[in-house]
Amino acid sequence: MMRWRGRAAPLAVLLATALGFAVAVPHLRFTTKITDFLPDDSANRDAQIAALLAETEFARVMIIDLSMNEARAAPERLGALTRALLRFLRDQPDVAVARSGFTEADVTATIAFLRAWPATTFLPRTTYTDEVLRARLSELRDQLGGPAGLMVRQTAPRDPLGGMWEPLDTLRAAQGASLVDDDGVLCTADRAHAFVFVETRSSPFDSDAQRQFRATLEGWTASSAPARMQTAGAAQFAIASEAQIKHDINRIGIISTVGILMVFLVLFGSVRLIVLSFVPLLFGSAVAVLACQALFGEIHGITIAFGTSLLGVGLDYVEHYYAHFVLTPSVPATTTMKQVAPSLVLGALTTIIGFIGIAASGLMGLRQMAVFSMIAIVASMVATCWIVPQWMPVSYRPPRTLAIANRAALAALVRVTKRSWGRRGRWIALGLATLATVISVSAAEFSDNVNMLVRETGRHVVDNREVRSRLGPESSSFAVVTAADDDALLGSIGSATAELERARAAATVTSFVPLGRLLPSRDEQAARFAAARDAAPRIRRIMEELGFVPEQFQEFWDSLAGAAPRFLTLADVRGSPLAPLLEAWVPARAKPIALIPLSGVNDPSALRAQVPSATIITPSATMVDLFRGVRIRTVIASAVGFAAISVLLLVRYRSARKAMIALAPAILACVATVGTLVVAGEPLTILHVMSLLLVVSLGVDFGIFLVDTQTVEESARTIVSIVTASITTILSFGLLGLSESPGLAALGVTMTLGVTFSLVFCFIMVSLAGDRASPDLVATELVP
Repeated sequence: MMRWRGRAAPLAVLLATALGFAVAVPHLRFTTKITDFLPDDSANRDAQIAALLAETEFARVMIIDLSMNEARAAPERLGALTRALLRFLRDQPDVAVARSGFTEADVTATIAFLRAWPATTFLPRTTYTDEVLRARLSELRDQLGGPAGLMVRQTAPRDPLGGMWEPLDTLRAAQGASLVDDDGVLCTADRAHAFVFVETRSSPFDSDAQRQFRATLEGWTASSAPARMQTAGAAQFAIASEAQIKHDINRIGIISTVGILMVFLVLFGSVRLIVLSFVPLLFGSAVAVLACQALFGEIHGITIAFGTSLLGVGLDYVEHYYAHFVLTPSVPATTTMKQVAPSLVLGALTTIIGFIGIAASGLMGLRQMAVFSMIAIVASMVATCWIVPQWMPVSYRPPRTLAIANRAALAALVRVTKRSWGRRGRWIALGLATLATVISVSAAEFSDNVNMLVRETGRHVVDNREVRSRLGPESSSFAVVTAADDDALLGSIGSATAELERARAAATVTSFVPLGRLLPSRDEQAARFAAARDAAPRIRRIMEELGFVPEQFQEFWDSLAGAAPRFLTLADVRGSPLAPLLEAWVPARAKPIALIPLSGVNDPSALRAQVPSATIITPSATMVDLFRGVRIRTVIASAVGFAAISVLLLVRYRSARKAMIALAPAILACVATVGTLVVAGEPLTILHVMSLLLVVSLGVDFGIFLVDTQTVEESARTIVSIVTASITTILSFGLLGLSESPGLAALGVTMTLGVTFSLVFCFIMVSLAGDRASPDLVATELVP
């Protein structure tokens, strides 16, 4: 009866948590957004721009590359197939925009829009020199006698200098020579590939919606043989990431669970103990999921995969408790818990400190992983200390396997402590450890070119690369312009365009999209109108010299003689037929932003000095710089965390020797892990740094368990628990090394090495302690 009274409160908490989780499940939101793993330092302008780039049309638009499986298919068939795909896409409810090239209707609508504005709107002020005026009017004379004469005769009376055609010429030049517009279908020059640009109403990072849309696309392709389709864009990365994460969760979760169950069954031989061991894990995971949903509004798939790997960590505490309980079954379960609880709590605190270092990384995705882990560890610890003892069996017979393991551990302790190490030997060991540390750190190479979610050899990555290569050379850099409102943005675009013109003349940049010509500011339009009015007498004179009759252009003269014209605004352009062509460069966002693509940037630093009106960024280099900052910040946080762990151990043990012994396996394991990665030629990334944080936290747990032993027999039981914990941790964290996600794989490999080395160095520390039969087996005489 007394035991059931003690079980009432824990049972009520478990039932309440289970009920809350069941109610919350339909409302849980999961994501695979790549942007969660971009640095989100709000004080860093480059980080802000990187986040904006990830949400612009450059990221949102899916590019569909259509080709024919037949070797010599006629271009007309590919064009017809592309038009059929466009009609199909425009009928889909989730498609906001589907376009390819410019159709005849698009051209007519665009010309009508451009004619609605004064002829001076798109003419730069440099037009009004005698040399340029003569060249433009001579070109007009040639056009009137050429194939386009009929159309030119319609526009020339109001626009003799060809201002209306300036935007189209600029857009054609930006398109490049590798693409052609074949009657509304954008194709490669050899007509072998056609391109369709699609923007869905749902976010490209909404994997459910994108997966459904992808299935629709593939269904159309299958029914349109012999069509072949490749795609590029963020959406396919979201789909691939989700599929990869689900595959990893299922595979790693099943292998981990089966492996851990086998370990528990062999060592403890009790279904009841196995079921009880999963209570802290499930309770901690449920609380962590609910907390992350409440704090972040959604849970990343990587967090779930990482949480699955916490099987081993969450079980470490249960295993340590079990090892002491089952080998001393005559001691009540609650008494055993009181004896080991201080070690468990201290180990949990050191692990939480390690996760705090990850939370300080500056990446939203890793911050969520850290918060999830810290909450899961706290909840698991509460369940281990409070719930599990209440349900332990009153009578228990340990299986022979556990007795064998205990005897083996005891024999190993006797063997490794048989030889006594003198002070000289300990100093030599310390010197070798210091030398290994120096060599490992100095030889380590760091790489900040981190790809956490994408395999470079993945099909979606290959397709993305091939499709974009067919569209022509990608702009490696951008001039990013931001402003408080749209009017100010146009002014800044004009300033940046003028500065880029001068930079091109100085050979600092080879080419760029001159947005200032397409989107002149209000002040620039007024200045252009005034320049045209001032140049009117010279325009008349040059017309007469070239044989024109100026009176035939009376509409042009009337526009210059009238009041100030209506000025073009960014809102006008966004509501025009030009909008689909400009939205990638001037996306409609709450914060006005313009992206000017640059090619041939020879000296980014010099270009930044020459273009102060814009921020010059190279996305790949910017991400490397940002991740370098994240790595440095994480290393600093790790150092602070290590200092905090050291202080915590000093406060707990009130002995520098014991604190050092508790820290030694973790420190040496980190050094050995780094050395192994260096020998393997693996550059260290932010992910390895974070993994080493966890190695320190888990290795300190092992050290704490050893230091807290009082007799040889207790040390043997502790060794059994440490070995068991190492196995289960490798079965969970270590199996992440099998993940197809580069980020999770790096975590898994580093954790496997770190935990293995922690176990090895625990035995080495015991060996250095020498022949010990007195209390404090490991911590009395080890330090020189």
